[in-house]
Amino acid sequence: MKVEWNEHTLQVTGDWTARWLFLAPEYELWLDDECLDRLGGPRTRPLLEGLYEGDDGEIHHIEAELISIVGYNPRCEIAVEGEVISTGRVRVQNFLNPFLALSILISTAIMLYLGPDVLRQFLPV
Repeated sequence: MKVEWNEHTLQVTGDWTARWLFLAPEYELWLDDECLDRLGGPRTRPLLEGLYEGDDGEIHHIEAELISIVGYNPRCEIAVEGEVISTGRVRVQNFLNPFLALSILISTAIMLYLGPDVLRQFLPV
């Protein structure tokens, strides 16, 4: 999600990373090309915050509040100095990663539960 503010670009991005075994997304708050905050993990309401000192020396408090239940297109609200400047949805990258990780974990658990004798019956070894 991108928004223009005072000739700057505020952006909130999301990505499914290996840090949480692909089971929770990680979000980042960007101001132009500078990452202000990064937060991830199994949270339903992550809050990203950052401070920006303008050209006139004034310090601005920027925050992005997300509502992330499953992690797919979470709702985001970007505020500067407590005033909401934009709301929208964040497109999270690599959405298939949690499904791939879960299928690998489940198939490994099934193979361990069945054991090698049952697997040898079905495999031409």
